[in-house]
This record gives sequence, structure tokens and C-alpha cells, in this order.
Amino acid sequence: MIFTSFNFFVFLPIVFILYWVFFRYKKIQNIILLLCSYVFYGWWDWRFCFLLFFSSTFAYLMAHLINNTEDKKRRYLILVVSISVHMGILGYFKYTNFFIESFVQLSNSIGVHLNYLPLHIILPIGISFFTFHLLGYTIDIYNRLYKPEKNYLDFLTVISFFPQLTAGPIERGHHIIPQFKNKRIFNWYKIEDGLSQILWGFFKKIIIADTIAIRVNYVYANYHDLSGSTVALGIILFTFQMYCDFSGYSDIAIGTARLFGIELMQNFNYPFFSTSLSELWRKWHISLTTWIMDYIFTPLSFLKRDWAKWGVVYAIILSFGFSGLWHGANWTYVLWGLLNGIGLGYEVLTKKTRKNWSKKFNPIIYSIISGLLVFTFWTVTQMVFKASNIGQIAGLIQKVFSLSLFTIPDISFSKIVWIWVFILLIIEWFQRRKKYGLEIGNLNYMIRWTAYAAIIVFIITSKNLNNQREFLYFHF
Repeated sequence: MIFTSFNFFVFLPIVFILYWVFFRYKKIQNIILLLCSYVFYGWWDWRFCFLLFFSSTFAYLMAHLINNTEDKKRRYLILVVSISVHMGILGYFKYTNFFIESFVQLSNSIGVHLNYLPLHIILPIGISFFTFHLLGYTIDIYNRLYKPEKNYLDFLTVISFFPQLTAGPIERGHHIIPQFKNKRIFNWYKIEDGLSQILWGFFKKIIIADTIAIRVNYVYANYHDLSGSTVALGIILFTFQMYCDFSGYSDIAIGTARLFGIELMQNFNYPFFSTSLSELWRKWHISLTTWIMDYIFTPLSFLKRDWAKWGVVYAIILSFGFSGLWHGANWTYVLWGLLNGIGLGYEVLTKKTRKNWSKKFNPIIYSIISGLLVFTFWTVTQMVFKASNIGQIAGLIQKVFSLSLFTIPDISFSKIVWIWVFILLIIEWFQRRKKYGLEIGNLNYMIRWTAYAAIIVFIITSKNLNNQREFLYFHF
């Protein structure tokens, strides 16, 4: 079920009413959330509910087995088995065809010709997200950061909780599990705040991201016939499309969870105002970035601690290469991850030099220049992320660096888009100290609800409402 679909607009109020009717009975509330979450997930394909159930149950059992085992070698062996099973399931659905096809292409390139017929494997929505959620939980139990959850139904509810199930945020057990154990109290301020964040997410997704998507898809499909300047603008637009699409989803997820008295972690924190790539990554897809840092980067850097800075760079590049592969079964994603890893590695190696530069220049000018350079680098990597293959990346770069880059771009089909982007940046700049752009609960009642009403009108009258587009991260 897609957040922007009519079905969800019917589904959410029903679940909300049922949930709060039983506000005195925490156990019944959790059962309602569990059943409704499986309905939400099964709406796409009911067969994959069994996969979600198996993965959750397996993680529950493995966590208890690890916790009840004292022998270090046995505990480690159980952890390895648990990780192998989860990664095996993820690998089968997401990477089987990719690795076989890559092997066949490599064989053909050296003269060993192989025939290959791709397997018909459907990728379950959200499998990357709930797999990482379960892996993080299991590793935390192994590290004895907290005790495993005893109540089986509560654990199933936490993992399947529908707002964050299909595209995150990737929650941590110590943060989200206690919230399902404690009594939730109906709070009108939190309800309004949740609805406000949901509305902001709809605005970013339907009004901005889906409007940009039409222009971006046109540019990427026809870049051969367009000027370099027009292609460059299309590449820049995709950066805003990706941000509004994914952060819009996160806003809807976080706001929806708040309607049920559950607080999910912040997933975006105004990344476009960053003055370094490391700062941008601390503010972009925060739940994945922290997951990668805790469970991949930290162990790798510890193994290479004798390498000093180069050990950190090694760990960063490898971690972000893995992050790229996590995003999808395509070498473009791996290249995207490696480029970001190299960029972050460069910042590690030049930290002192850049600090000296900042002292020599006016702080404001230095921040502006740094911010523009970071945004440019990020836009280039997003172009790699969007491209369907390495050949298209080469074609886009060749077109952008042609003489036509210095011609007047064709913006006749994207004027309204740039207006929305400008409005977005203005709002987020003034709201950058708050959790999301429409957090205006401190304003006068009339002003507040006038702003809400205006956004609702924009959404309802938008053509995009009748031409729904899936959230981009549903494919990951």
C-alpha cells in the first residue's frame, strides 16, 4: 500500500480509530497494529507476509539463543548463522540475477561464452529495510547492549510496524521496543504535530518530487537530443527529486507513527545546507548512515587501526561501497557508494588543510563556497545513482561537458519546478533548527491552519494526485 494512494487515506483513519478506542489496553493496541501492519504489507502481495513473518520469528529465536548461550564460540557461531540466513534471503531476492549476469558477462568478455536466462524473482518491498532492522537487533543482542524482547507478539509488532516497514527509518531495538511496551497516551498536540509532518511529506512528494520526476525522466530518456545545459539542469533537478521523494516518505512515516504515540528517529536534517560531505551524510538518510557506521565502518576501522588515517579511509570506502550495493543490484549503485567513500576519505586526509583554509577566508564566503562544492559533488554522484548503466553515465558526462553546456538551457518545461524548489529551500532555511519544514505548532492558531489549508488545496488540485508514482526507495 502506497502512502499517497486512496487506499491509505481510508486505511489510516480506520486503524487510528480502532487503536485509540482501546487506549486503556496496550496489548490490544499492539495486536491491532500487528494485524493492520500485515494487511498494509500484504496489500502489495500477500505471499510476502510469510517472508516477513519468517524473518521476524527467526530473528526472535536467534536473539534468545544468543542471549542464553555463555560460550563465546557458540554465541559467535549462532550470530554468523543468523546473519548468513538473513543475508542469504536478501541476496536471493535482490542479487541472484545480478551476480549471475555479471559472471556471464565477465566470462563472455574473456571468450568463454555462456547462455543465461534471467530467473523470474520478484523483489519484496522493504526487504532491505526490515532485514537491516533485524540484523542490527541481533548484533546488539550479541554485544549485550540490551536484553532480547520476551513478548513474541510485541516483537512481531515492532518489526512489522507499517509506517517504517517498507522504507525506514531503520530503527534500533533499544529505541523503539520500549515504546511498544509502555502505555501510549492520547495527546492532541502530538496528533496535530503528526498530521502536520504527514502533510509536509505529502507536499514534498506529490507537489515537488512527482512534478520534478516528469522533467527528469524526459531529460534522462532524451539526453542525446538535448543541449548540455539542459541536461545539466535535469541532473540538478534529480538531486531535489530524490530528496523530496525520500525525505517526504520519511516525514509521512514519522508523522504517521506519532499518531499512534510512537516516535521514530529523524531521517533527514536539511542536508543541502551542509558545508562538507561528512556533514551532509550525517544529515542524509540518517538511519542508514548510522547503521553503516556502527555495524560495518567501526569494526573495519578497528581491524585497520594500525593504519591510522589510511585505515579510516579504507573502512569508509569499503563501507560506502557496501552501502551502494545495498541500494540495488547494479554496478552504478556500487560506483555511487565508492565515489562517496572516496569523497569522505579525502575529507579525512585533508581535515587540517581545510581547517587552515577556513581561517584564511571570510567564514561566510568559505561556507558558501564549501556548500556549493559539496552540492556539486553530491549532484554528480546522484547522476550516477539515477543512471541505468555505466554507458548512460558516460553519455551524460559527455553531453554535459560538450560545448552546448554554454548555450541557453531549455527551461520552458520546468519553470514551475524551479519555483517549487526555491520555495522549498526558503522554507527549510528558516525552519532548519526544527525537525521538519512545517513544524509551526508555536504559531497563532489561524495562521497555522491557514498554512495547512493552503497546502491541502495545492495537493488536492495537483494533477500528480491522479498519477501516482511509487516512492523511489521502494525499489531498494
